[in-house]
Amino acid sequence: MTNEFQRELLRRMLLGRETERAIIEVESHLHPSVGEEAVIVGAFSAIERDDVAVPHYRGAIVASLTRGADIRTLIAGVLGRSTGPTRGRQRGDFCGAFAPNFFGMFSGTLGASIGYATGSALASKLDGGNQVTVVTFGDGTANAGILYESLNLAAMMRLPVIFVCQNNQYAVSMPAANAIAGGNLAARAAAFGMPAHDVDGNDVMAVYGTVASAVARARSGGGPAFVHALTYRQQGHFVGDRATYRSAEEAERWKRRDPIDTFARALLAKGVMFEQEMSALRDDVVGEVHAAAATARQDPMPDPQVVTPHLDAYAS
Repeated sequence: MTNEFQRELLRRMLLGRETERAIIEVESHLHPSVGEEAVIVGAFSAIERDDVAVPHYRGAIVASLTRGADIRTLIAGVLGRSTGPTRGRQRGDFCGAFAPNFFGMFSGTLGASIGYATGSALASKLDGGNQVTVVTFGDGTANAGILYESLNLAAMMRLPVIFVCQNNQYAVSMPAANAIAGGNLAARAAAFGMPAHDVDGNDVMAVYGTVASAVARARSGGGPAFVHALTYRQQGHFVGDRATYRSAEEAERWKRRDPIDTFARALLAKGVMFEQEMSALRDDVVGEVHAAAATARQDPMPDPQVVTPHLDAYAS
């Protein structure tokens, strides 16, 4: 892996976090992915432009940016502006970008995106293409029946799909330790006869390497794989959630393993980047995001007649 690509991974994580931070300043119902950026950036940096990305709702913004989406458009989407991806019709932190080969969470049911991803991989196989699909989902969704139906179909048909569990250890307020029988998600996937990997979800290089290897195998006809990436949700389920269901000591312990800070220190130690260069990168990202956010905040709200044209029929 080149030094340039390692620097790009750091930039993508910084960009995702700063964009969410800018949104939080004006929108209190965002579901932030702070602390989970290594899973999102690592997983979706491991696929090509023509491959298919299906992100978890927590992190759809970061995944969109990793895939090259416009910052202003994404922020406008969360703020309900007419310049957002849905032109004000749906909150952008759930669905992310509207782009080729990118599927957000367009259903209120957790796990639906796993079905989208499996269908995408089936379509690729039937079409004789070489597209690979990567889907991320949380530990709470890992108990949904659709996951096991999808794992079974993918394994039976050797579909080119990589299932990545973004285990942040809490499903809203339910600790994963209290909800996952046996405690071993990788073992569940291995029971379907597919490779299943446990990886440090706070190590972007580890996530990238594991997913990239699985993608290469799937592209060559080797079938699906499952990646269990253990990470931590540094903030509440949504911005207004004070997360009183966990201890301050636990949160602080994981904050010391922050994926961005850890990776930045590693790049400095290896000489991939120097302090001045890293400081300049952080400043550039902050400036870029803040300029985009300022523009998005001034963008117009959608015309009610455009968003809800059917209401006229009821009014009459």
